[in-house]
Amino acid sequence: MKKSLLSLGHAIHGLTHAIKTERNLRLFVFGHLLLMLVALVARVDLFSILASTFVAGLFITVELLNTAIERLADTVDDCEKKRNAGHYHHGIKLTKDVGSAASLIMLTLYIGCIVLITVPYTLYFLLGQA
Repeated sequence: MKKSLLSLGHAIHGLTHAIKTERNLRLFVFGHLLLMLVALVARVDLFSILASTFVAGLFITVELLNTAIERLADTVDDCEKKRNAGHYHHGIKLTKDVGSAASLIMLTLYIGCIVLITVPYTLYFLLGQA
């Protein structure tokens, strides 16, 4: 039990560090919470709210993994620069780029989910008012 609590503490520390240091992650969380507030006011169905929150959780997970990869790559890159007279390893940039690509794909899926949810409500609002 003690090891589990220690692991939980490390996980919470990592999450709070990421939220404090990653501006895009903070913006995403704030934006999703705002969307969920609007969804509740607009009486969006529970399945749509759960689906968008699930996809948001997947995005946050990918973003956290990308942040971890970037931190590790930066650490390795700093060591390489010290050993190789200021030159970085080309693979470090590619590693960071691929991690960013994963975040971009997940963000695109999230936006697609939000669009699929909001289009029917928007059409109903626009056409139902006429």
